[in-house]
Amino acid sequence: MHKLLAPRAQASTTQVPRHQRLEFWEAHNATTLIGLTCSTHHPDGLEASERSFDLGQVRLTEIRGNQHVIERPRHMLKTHPKEALFACILLEGSAFFFQAGECTTLTAGDVIAYATDLPYLYGFTGDMRQLIVEIDFSHLGPLADAHRPRSVIKLDHRVHGGRWLAQALRRMTQGFVDHPRADAAPRVAARARALLQALLMPDAMTPEFTDSVTWRLLRADLFIAEHLTDPELDADVVARAVGVSLRHLNRAYATRGCTVHQWLMGQRLERASQELADPAWKRVPVAGIAYRWGFATPAHFSRLFKERYGLSPLRHRHLEAGGAVASPELSPDRVSKAGDNIGDKTAGA
Repeated sequence: MHKLLAPRAQASTTQVPRHQRLEFWEAHNATTLIGLTCSTHHPDGLEASERSFDLGQVRLTEIRGNQHVIERPRHMLKTHPKEALFACILLEGSAFFFQAGECTTLTAGDVIAYATDLPYLYGFTGDMRQLIVEIDFSHLGPLADAHRPRSVIKLDHRVHGGRWLAQALRRMTQGFVDHPRADAAPRVAARARALLQALLMPDAMTPEFTDSVTWRLLRADLFIAEHLTDPELDADVVARAVGVSLRHLNRAYATRGCTVHQWLMGQRLERASQELADPAWKRVPVAGIAYRWGFATPAHFSRLFKERYGLSPLRHRHLEAGGAVASPELSPDRVSKAGDNIGDKTAGA
């Protein structure tokens, strides 16, 4: 029997007096999800329930309810600040979303993503169920800030890449929420992070490339995220998993200014950097983190880390512990230098 992950928070308006439900719902969301206002014209008042799961860098929230409207007005950006990306998967019902002068309509199966540091209004026209995948921009990597959406993104089901990404998010999150196995949480978090990174950076795809290139990149990103700690993971393994030759997969990654190998190494260095800065990992030596993310030796890891970030892993950890934040340089040149200095087989370097 697999151990289930308990929700970090859950609430329902069922036992709350009708005239207090809106106030209760607003207070609950301000504490556990995001500051917002809520209204409804339903004759029975607001009927809503919520469960949220903490997967580390990623949080999943399931919301069920009847007809209602939520709004994050401008003043709440200051009173309840939050700089995160929300990806909302509408499983049941229909809705509309308004942000930055754009109104988007949704039906069951649609997926939208938006930044929480901009005002928005989100309305549900009847009974609804949705899943929210939440991640702070700081956990999406330094490049994500430059790609922070200034209006809502709706995944386009008319193109293969958008349809595949929406389906992948929906299957993964719904499967976890319906049966939240604790041992599956790290894998789900890694896959969700990779999906949202791919969603945020569509300008990496040049117009001359087809939807199949988008699909290859998404598949490869997900496979890398899920197997990142495997020391045997290399560019050839990724290409075989995606079902294309390494040459063709490298052509897809060339749209990002790197090779498969360079992207893989960049992801490993980034995750190692995050753990070095995390107080929860302060008792784990640098060598332990290096081995955990597939590097052959601590010396090899330290050299690549310094080439990419401009300081040693130990210095990075000390700066973070003292409250200063190291500023990694993640340009394609840095990625290339780090990636080119390691063989295809990380474990054999």
